[in-house]
Amino acid sequence: MLGFNGKNVRHHFMGVYGKVVQIRELVEVIDQVFDSFHKVNNISKSMLGPRKPSAKNLDKLK
Repeated sequence: MLGFNGKNVRHHFMGVYGKVVQIRELVEVIDQVFDSFHKVNNISKSMLGPRKPSAKNLDKLK
């Protein structure tokens, strides 16, 4: 039977804690990436100006 002592339990939870921190950092990076895509999309829309009615009609046909 596998026995647990304080050192093993602490080592296990420190490993779990480390993974949680890594996942939190990954989520923050992904959030920043999506924010960047959103900003680029807004910038490109403002540079191109309003869409022409003919382009809207083409979208309806898709």
